[in-house]
Amino acid sequence: MESWMKDLPDDMSACKVSMPGSHDAATAGIPLDSPAREFVGTQTFMLGDQFLKGVRCFDLRPGFNPGSTDEFRIMHSVVDAGVSADEAVGAIAGMLTAHPSEFAVIVFRIENNDFTPEVLSAAKDSLSALEKKYYDLGVALDSFRPGLTVADLRGKILFINRNYLENRFWCGALASDWDEGSLLTGRHCAEQVAIDVQDDYEWENDGPFAEGKTASFVRHASAFANAGSGERWSVNHVSGYFNREGHPRPHEFAAGVMPLVNKALDAEASEGSLGMVLIDYSGDPDYEGDVILKKIVDRNFN
Repeated sequence: MESWMKDLPDDMSACKVSMPGSHDAATAGIPLDSPAREFVGTQTFMLGDQFLKGVRCFDLRPGFNPGSTDEFRIMHSVVDAGVSADEAVGAIAGMLTAHPSEFAVIVFRIENNDFTPEVLSAAKDSLSALEKKYYDLGVALDSFRPGLTVADLRGKILFINRNYLENRFWCGALASDWDEGSLLTGRHCAEQVAIDVQDDYEWENDGPFAEGKTASFVRHASAFANAGSGERWSVNHVSGYFNREGHPRPHEFAAGVMPLVNKALDAEASEGSLGMVLIDYSGDPDYEGDVILKKIVDRNFN
């Protein structure tokens, strides 16, 4: 699983790769003794270990600790994930250096409790500087463009930015939104490409949340698999949460949803791309996170 992309054809369209991904990918760094871990911890394994288990799409939420703009950190809500944004990207870049047949997608969304204009501007400055660092190192794709193939991306990171960085430096792609019918634009390419996103993440705790989320996943997967030959990217979230006693419970959500999604993947036709699939507890056998990683990767070779 650490080099599964080596068997993909060079001329395969990058958007057609079925790619396991991690939602709030860096939260395994939240200390085990932190009370917040139960509510905002969505991963068991650190980023490098996730890569070795097959994950190639990483959802990272950089921001600042409350009251400070000194260091750009990975956050989940107001909770520090225990790793800087530079360390997180560096861990993934290091894996690509060691496994040059692979590529990775990093989805950035600035996450902060304080969205004053000053703090948001500082966060955009920091994200711009971070992307430029890895662009200058030759690790990041300079600009998204239509027709990207596996060969174009081997050994590189494709950044997908969910925040518009205005006139600051950025590379990779800009997403117009994070929903069905969104668009990707490259820094040096005005031609836009569709990206459809299913991210139904907030559910009632007294309803059939697992069945509902699984149905959302299956509908999106089926629509993408039957979308035809035109270029279209896809992100399909298995992740989500419900609130109990005023707090989110992502681990309970994953425990209910993941087995149903795995059964659905067995029941559905095993052909057709799944696109990028973002899950909680990637690779963790307690949540069938190891099972779903293999099912997603195997879809490329059926």
